[in-house]
Amino acid sequence: MKLAILKTFLATAFVVFCFTDTQAQDKVETVEVKVTGMMCGGCASKVHKVLNETAGVVDNEVKYPGDVAVIKFNPEKTNAEEIVGVIEEKTDFSAELKEES
Repeated sequence: MKLAILKTFLATAFVVFCFTDTQAQDKVETVEVKVTGMMCGGCASKVHKVLNETAGVVDNEVKYPGDVAVIKFNPEKTNAEEIVGVIEEKTDFSAELKEES
């Protein structure tokens, strides 16, 4: 009996997870931000942590050297300009959206 309940629970959780994950991927946008002032990998870690704590940010990668943050976010919860603002408010670095080439 307990095994049947566990199997049902796991199957339901799997379906919900897959459905939710698919929906989240449909609403994800990516932006590249130039981050100026980082001097080391620790600086990049700080930016990464701040972005992880930002509502609407789904994933991010901060590259040092390179001074670029690649950020995936849910546009229903935040936008590129707000993300740039968070970086500048919560770190000692300057940030600006990268021009599309």
